[in-house]
Amino acid sequence: MREALIALEVEGRLRIRVGSGIYVIEHQSTALASSPSPIEGPFELLRARAFIESAVAEEAARRATDADLARIDEILAEVTPARAKPQRWIALDRQFHVAIVATLDNAVLVRFVGELFDQRINPYFERLARHVEDATMWKDAHEEHQKIRDAIAARDPTQARAAMHEHLRRSHQRFAKDFGEWPSGDHDASLAGPQTALRASA
Repeated sequence: MREALIALEVEGRLRIRVGSGIYVIEHQSTALASSPSPIEGPFELLRARAFIESAVAEEAARRATDADLARIDEILAEVTPARAKPQRWIALDRQFHVAIVATLDNAVLVRFVGELFDQRINPYFERLARHVEDATMWKDAHEEHQKIRDAIAARDPTQARAAMHEHLRRSHQRFAKDFGEWPSGDHDASLAGPQTALRASA
């Protein structure tokens, strides 16, 4: 339902006003309507990332070198959540997640995770982000990134997997909250926790 509402807003059929309601408006044509390829919904992307990047973080805790950790620290040091502009924050967010997968020394995975992240830069995600992104959200995400980094530095695969999964679960939660539905493991195995998701994929 949430993704359908976002799609209708992007297509110029609805206007969503958080705290007020959803309003039908006169249809306005957009370039999206003529797009030759479908765009995945933002929540679908976050679920996929939770499943994949949790496993990546687990392996990173086993394989990350001191140089890998130094690179991750450099990225985290550049973050100033209270003053970050959206474009800058998104760029650093991407660098952080790609730096973690880069510890596995696998170009295919680096490209895949990067491309998966880049799919958030589409009209659906941009319209959704407009409702939820602020300095508090970026600060929370930065603290979650730090926990992932610390678990990897501690060479704790279980904690690294859990920290990444929790970060992406909370990202889903932050985007979902204004639409009246919060992610639950009862509805989606990929958001149910690391061990549950792993069993569901077996």
